[in-house]
Amino acid sequence: MPNSRALERIAAVRPMWTAVRSAREALGLDGRILPHAGPEKLDAASLPPPMRNAAALSCLHEGWGARLEDVKFEPSFTRSVATPLVAMVSPSTTVVEISSNGGRYFSFLGTGAGPQQRFGSSDPAVVDRLAFRENTLNAGFAELLDAPVDLLSIARAAIREGDDLHNRLSSATTLLHALLSTRKAESPAAKAALQTVAEAPLYFLNLWMPACQLMLRAAEGEKGSSLVTRLCANGRKLGIQVAGLPGQWFLADATPVQGPFMKGAPENPVHPPATGDSGVIDAFGLGGQGLRHAPSLIAAFAPWLEADDDARSRSLLAGEHPILETPFGLDAAAVARSGRAPLLSTGMVSADGRGLLGRGVCKLPVEPFSAAVARL
Repeated sequence: MPNSRALERIAAVRPMWTAVRSAREALGLDGRILPHAGPEKLDAASLPPPMRNAAALSCLHEGWGARLEDVKFEPSFTRSVATPLVAMVSPSTTVVEISSNGGRYFSFLGTGAGPQQRFGSSDPAVVDRLAFRENTLNAGFAELLDAPVDLLSIARAAIREGDDLHNRLSSATTLLHALLSTRKAESPAAKAALQTVAEAPLYFLNLWMPACQLMLRAAEGEKGSSLVTRLCANGRKLGIQVAGLPGQWFLADATPVQGPFMKGAPENPVHPPATGDSGVIDAFGLGGQGLRHAPSLIAAFAPWLEADDDARSRSLLAGEHPILETPFGLDAAAVARSGRAPLLSTGMVSADGRGLLGRGVCKLPVEPFSAAVARL
């Protein structure tokens, strides 16, 4: 069966964190180019306000000046890099390299606690954090990565400690910090890198996004398979791909994320539409499809969940991962047959560019899944 073969190919991937590099070196990124999340290219005029803020901060970071009209924007998947929420990748950006059996996928290296570009505010302090990443964290993590980091072993343990591995990653991040703490950390840069992980409960996210994409990408080209291999959004459009139709996007309008607002959120917040490449985690079978693992999230999201959400998510997943021992593999055919919407568990950034609102969930539109199955 096509889906069985696709599941075997996904399960055979063992993602490892192997290196940190500049985007210029890793992605061949040069000139005024900014890869962004989502299934299709945006231009300066069509950037949603949070993404526009992120782009402006990248321009300041690179010393390009403020004219976004002089920048070329690209969907991040075209460079094999994943970006969280509205974060941008520029040539100087330090990216993490996730590898398995010769395959590689990359992601924006997190800058830790404090102001963060991925939240979409115009806070100039973000530029200082980006400089800190390039000048300190790059060297620090390079020192700590004297051996690869096995991400599946961390994910397996974290799932059992209450992580959905999208909106809750505190256990995974603690385990990552514990592992890195066993490495030599003699330089100030290495100590700063360890401290950065310790201070940011979601730090594992930027490793797990590309890991999930690397695993799902292994199924691409499996003829007839309806497993979802890509899922991302840019604040305007949301898109999926399925294994049997590599390279073909099926799109719908991005849907709003809803959830509890955090303390200190801006007044009168506007519910934002889904944004970011991290939906690949939910396509893998965690995040919105794995909320059963995270009782704290179920409690927080209760007003926006339905009573049968756990049964719904299980019915949409095609297999059981042999290492993680959790259902995995979002099946577009199961979505199309049932008409039941998968969930995306993600962060909320203000639609008008005022920064982080909190975390929440959204129901994904069924139409792209049905369209993909019809094309198959």
